[in-house]
Amino acid sequence: MIRAFAATIALAAAVVLVALAFDVGRWRHAEAKPATLVDGAAEALLGTGDDIALRGAVQQFVAAEATPYGFDNGGTQTRVRARAQARLADVAARTPARDAAQAYDLLGVLAWGAATAPPGVQDPADQAVGAFTTAARLAPSDTDAKFNVEVALRALETSGTRRGPNTGSGQRGAGSSGAGAGTPGEGY
Repeated sequence: MIRAFAATIALAAAVVLVALAFDVGRWRHAEAKPATLVDGAAEALLGTGDDIALRGAVQQFVAAEATPYGFDNGGTQTRVRARAQARLADVAARTPARDAAQAYDLLGVLAWGAATAPPGVQDPADQAVGAFTTAARLAPSDTDAKFNVEVALRALETSGTRRGPNTGSGQRGAGSSGAGAGTPGEGY
């Protein structure tokens, strides 16, 4: 009687382990949560939830970057970008530092490519620099994030005075700091 009970328990454990092995195989190349036989056990064992979330967010990012402005005055592009930003922000908030850094880096790329912000909303360029900086802090070895911070800061840097003729450079055609359209030496 005890042997039969032990054999039944061993058989049940073997069935569960085979089902678990089958579920682990389904997670190998999954882009979304696959159907499983043993609910959640393979995901918990492998710790793949964060990876799947990051893959989905990266797919949303790629779709956002590929969506053109379009004939609807950018309505579709704005919706696709907003979905990608929301998904990336979710991944950045709840995943380990390595995955969060990649999500912040991609958020910065989306912000950098955005149009100007309405009054009262942070400028997209400032959002991008903030996201790139956060990514670089989360993953100090991430050269992409460091490169993006440097490029963004250099692009936003003031370049000095304009040289050469322009429409407001006065009679001599030599623009300089503070020069107006009037004759040199005269005030208003």
